[in-house]
Amino acid sequence: MHREDVTPEERIEELEKENERLRSENAGLRADLEKVKRDIESWRRGFKERTKRRTSQRESGPRPPPKKAGRKPGHPAARRPAPTEVDREQRHPTPATCACGGSVEATDEEVSTLEVDIPPVTPVVTKHTTRIGCCRACRARVVARLPGASPNGTTVATVTFGPNVQSLALSLRFDLSAPLGKLGAFLGRWFGVSASPGGLARMFDRLGQQAAPAVEEITAALRGAPVVGIDETGLRQNGAKGWCWVARTDKLSLFRVELSRGRWVAESILGKDFAGVVVSDFLSVYTDQGTWKNALCGAHVIREAKKIAELQPSPMTEEFRDRVRAFYKAGEEAQKSGDFYARRGVRIRLGHLLGSTDYTANVDITTLQERLRVHHVGVTRFLDNPAVPWHNNATERDVRIVARHRAVTGGTRSFRGSATTATWLSINTTRQKNGLELAPFVHAMWSARLADATAPSVFVN
Repeated sequence: MHREDVTPEERIEELEKENERLRSENAGLRADLEKVKRDIESWRRGFKERTKRRTSQRESGPRPPPKKAGRKPGHPAARRPAPTEVDREQRHPTPATCACGGSVEATDEEVSTLEVDIPPVTPVVTKHTTRIGCCRACRARVVARLPGASPNGTTVATVTFGPNVQSLALSLRFDLSAPLGKLGAFLGRWFGVSASPGGLARMFDRLGQQAAPAVEEITAALRGAPVVGIDETGLRQNGAKGWCWVARTDKLSLFRVELSRGRWVAESILGKDFAGVVVSDFLSVYTDQGTWKNALCGAHVIREAKKIAELQPSPMTEEFRDRVRAFYKAGEEAQKSGDFYARRGVRIRLGHLLGSTDYTANVDITTLQERLRVHHVGVTRFLDNPAVPWHNNATERDVRIVARHRAVTGGTRSFRGSATTATWLSINTTRQKNGLELAPFVHAMWSARLADATAPSVFVN
């Protein structure tokens, strides 16, 4: 709404200012439109180039034949081992007639096959009974420790699961990531064991508290290792975002769930006095600090260079990708050889790659170059230590255990549930790496609890 007392001259001035503002806005919009057009054209050129390359590859010659399924030539055949013992034998009569209609005469030659089956399983219910005693001195109630008793022995569950049910449930839950509802239904359908999701969760939690010394044992061994791989992945807890951390060696795996992704978590896992090498991605919480040294994953660098080449296909980006790959291949060979001059040559190669000005036109490449220059010590640390891998792939394989569990279960409903999950993933994965099964450990825990004995070691049966 305009003022009534405005003069024609003032009105003209206002309109001129408004026109100037609109012209400025139009100029900005035209510039934005031109940028969008350039981006679209760049994408079209890239698409055409990729299509052209694929077409030329198809036209350059016949496609190689698809790989045959099964074992490769020269590899031993993988066959199921035959049972060494036979429980029963069943003989079948020789057919009286042949398919052609003629009569059959039995010979002395025999043929046999072995059938492996599982007998029908029914639960075995054992009733444990004890008489309550009374101390003559203090008049306290004294009760023998029964299965299902609380840690202080004051309460006893009416019904509890034995070690075989516990071992099976733990394996299905943390080996196969079975949801609690389906796990309970499976136990009921195939074994006649009634188990609710809540009851199973409480059982896992109770067993996890009892197995805490085993996790402490893994933690102590990990802190004494010379090289440790570490990584983290998201794990939701009752809708809130949390993080599952993984620290591992070839013989150890430790899982830890926290609501933080901060450095203090890594320090609480490894210990502030950890003096080994931490192999990780480029997350800043892992960088050299205090006593430990950081070795950075080359697979992450290769993937990033590959991504740049795929999103921005050009001779420049492809050349950079190939030079990054060549550096790590040469570095791996130099590490295996142990030759000083070979390792020196690899470092010189990296210096040339990071100091090259041929890629200044691409901001993504120059950003990656700068990051590698800042962290060049961690990038090349594997060259001086044969025990340090140039990548963190083994740790990422352990992380996939969490990812698979998360995909099936959708996370946990509480921090306590997350802690229980981390406990059993740590114990189960560590025992598998050492060639040990979970069932003997659960049986040993069962016996130790009834005898008020020390919890079993995670590294022995």
